[in-house]
Amino acid sequence: MDFLKNLLVLRKKDRRIRYLTAVALFFVIALVAELFVFNIRHWQTISNKPYEPELVFDNGYALNEDGSYTITSDNRFILLPNLSGKLKTIYTKIQYVGEDKADTPSQIYTNYDARDTSHYSIYTLNTRPLYPTEEKSFYVTLHLYGDVKEFRLHPFAEIGRQIEIKIICNPVIPIFFSFIRVMIVFLGCCFVYFLMPASILHKVRYLKISKRARIRMLAGFFVVNAIILVWANGLNTQYHDEYSVNNKQYHELAEAFAQGSVSLLDEPDERLKTMENPYDMSLRATFMPFEDYKFDHAYYNGKYYVYFGVVPEVLVYFPYYLITGKHIHNRMVDCIGSLLILLGFIMLLDETIKKYYRKCSLGVWFLTLELILMGSYLIYVTKRPDLYAVPMVYGVMFSVWGMWAFIRALGKDRPEKKLDWKFMMIGSICTALVIGCRPQLFVVVIADALLFWDYLKSLTYLRSRNGLQAIAAVGIPMAVIGGLLMLYNAARFGSPFDFGAFYNLTFNDMRYRGFVFDRIPIGLATYLLRPVEFVPQFPYFGNINLSTMYMGETIWETTYGGIFAASPFSIFGLFSIILLKKLKKRSKLWIFSLSVFVSGMIVVIFDTVNSGILARYFFDFSYLLLFASGLTLFNILSDSKIKKSPTYTLILWILVVLLLYGFLYNMLTFMLDSGDYMMTNQRKLFYKLYYTFGFLM
Repeated sequence: MDFLKNLLVLRKKDRRIRYLTAVALFFVIALVAELFVFNIRHWQTISNKPYEPELVFDNGYALNEDGSYTITSDNRFILLPNLSGKLKTIYTKIQYVGEDKADTPSQIYTNYDARDTSHYSIYTLNTRPLYPTEEKSFYVTLHLYGDVKEFRLHPFAEIGRQIEIKIICNPVIPIFFSFIRVMIVFLGCCFVYFLMPASILHKVRYLKISKRARIRMLAGFFVVNAIILVWANGLNTQYHDEYSVNNKQYHELAEAFAQGSVSLLDEPDERLKTMENPYDMSLRATFMPFEDYKFDHAYYNGKYYVYFGVVPEVLVYFPYYLITGKHIHNRMVDCIGSLLILLGFIMLLDETIKKYYRKCSLGVWFLTLELILMGSYLIYVTKRPDLYAVPMVYGVMFSVWGMWAFIRALGKDRPEKKLDWKFMMIGSICTALVIGCRPQLFVVVIADALLFWDYLKSLTYLRSRNGLQAIAAVGIPMAVIGGLLMLYNAARFGSPFDFGAFYNLTFNDMRYRGFVFDRIPIGLATYLLRPVEFVPQFPYFGNINLSTMYMGETIWETTYGGIFAASPFSIFGLFSIILLKKLKKRSKLWIFSLSVFVSGMIVVIFDTVNSGILARYFFDFSYLLLFASGLTLFNILSDSKIKKSPTYTLILWILVVLLLYGFLYNMLTFMLDSGDYMMTNQRKLFYKLYYTFGFLM
């Protein structure tokens, strides 16, 4: 017995040594990659012979006593004449005087032109942003045709500004050591090593860990991801204050509620009241300036209203205003909701594993949860915390927590046909509140109901005491919350079913938008199937514009690829249909996964027909498609035959690759936005990443 204990300890020590050795090796690999791969330009230019060329300035430069130049006109070419031989690299330090010490320095875009052996006339090479705090930006690798004859620079500097200039031909590009790149390579290697199919994480069952250890693990997972979300939420200064009137609607509604009014307190302009069709933007623009009416507000019978879901107002904005007399920022409300979504997904997957996939390994749990979170557009709405994100975030949050509560109500330790009415009530309250946030997300009630299909089809159970308790636990909160929302709608718009979205003073007259079938294929293609656009420049993914043959008005903003391309893990949800006969044997999980997937598709169609195609709308349905994919994955892997076949190993490798792709996609598209606000407000971060990942420039 003692021998076996000693052997077990020895094996644990051996395993620890093996892991430490692997980690050390990965760190060495990361350092070698940093020095010899990411800094390849240094080794390519190490034999260069630098020299300072003759400079001929256009008449747009006035030389100052300190050696700097003042830009006086648009004629600002800098010519390097009479060059000979090869020009492989050039150092062009062009920056505003003192700008490198500024909090947010300004970049100077500079054109590079050349005349070489194969070109009689000078031709344009490209434009390069030169950023004062990024020394790497001043070093440019050139690819000229033969020997250089002359070279020319054209900095797009502001007239009246002072700039300093230093130019060196054929400099040796120094080593630019990047801790960010080292850590990405190091963590990437560790990630693959510890999550590859042979890893011990795939041999340890999620539920075999003690409850206390599992709680600590889940808490650690939450904290790490929460730090990322909080950082992203506060990063963009564009959203630190609500400057535009359309972003202050929940604040205005809080003031109206305090006065006992469901309409906003501001009185609409008389021109709006007397206008033939105030919902026609072109007509509004003809008779009144943009600032004279409340854009993106609901306007009805001479009053302004807020058509966004009222639940965030009732739960957060209004109480905060009553208690403090001040308004809470949209980004704070968004951040709270995002953190609750994160916690909700952790709890939802935990409960799903307990009910449907008790043999789930730690590795599969981590891969599935991170793939769902990373593909759900949670980062996107968290980094754009404006008013528009708030009802979406809270709609998704209540939807996720509602699903968790309903699954929890099934109760693994309870006798067959017994439901926990307390959790049924929590699930009902959460799901009902979805209607008051983002009404279209209430479609998730279909999937929630099908969870209890075995109970619903049994009249004997429904008539039992537990059945009646369950019906009451679901029905009463739904009726109360639904009734209050209908009363609120009727008080505003005269109909209990009218949420007011069609009275929106926006770009088009929503009252006549109607249901048009021809919009649906456009939405399905864009939201689901559109491939990502790769571009040979950081961040390597491009904004995708919408171009169709649809002869009508379509509201759209740039997107970054359909969900199947942006998060390929969502394709797993399709296997609920493709593997119908095989997966149907485990009917409970199959029905649930299929219904969640179908719910997501319904939201895609609803958003396309009623709203348009916008990047933030991906958040409405992506979590449903991804959760359905997780359920389908559990359904497939729960087959004992699969686990003993090469298919299991293949699936695990696919998940690892998809998570690596998801990480890169989210990291590289992080700076993309419809208005490039992040690039404007976080210039230092943008150019740090620009020149960190553009190491071959």
